[in-house]
Amino acid sequence: MNLDLKAKALTELRDVQKRYLTDLRALPDEAIDKSPGGAARTPANFTYEITVVNKRLLTRIAGGDPGPFDPNASKETPEEFKTKEGASLAFEKSLNDMILAIEAVPSEEILREIATPTGSTSPYDLAEFCAYHINYHDGQLNYIQALNGDASIHWMD
Repeated sequence: MNLDLKAKALTELRDVQKRYLTDLRALPDEAIDKSPGGAARTPANFTYEITVVNKRLLTRIAGGDPGPFDPNASKETPEEFKTKEGASLAFEKSLNDMILAIEAVPSEEILREIATPTGSTSPYDLAEFCAYHINYHDGQLNYIQALNGDASIHWMD
């Protein structure tokens, strides 16, 4: 069996984009910038974090160095993320950029070594991390939907 890792990564990125957008758009409007229980992060905030992390991943794929990770980089949510439309558009662009970056990597370079301060990675690994990271936050979206009385599994529709 010959596994096409580039095709696998692209399928995962497209699938996670569809799932996350479906769940984000299914949130009640008032839930996008509301902290469940007053202490939890808002969907707007962790959607913003996804875009911040994706920009770092894109920089690595392009051969650049995004610099040290700042855990406070996504602490403050920009206003444009505080509506479902704004958050959805920014998220979608972020994933479209990632998909384009992986599409631009020649198949024979999908596992090329990319040096990092803590070791090495590859375009494939970065795409996989992107999908994993978004799936984590999609689980949060699903939980917030349930807290708001919505038990539907929207991404399966």
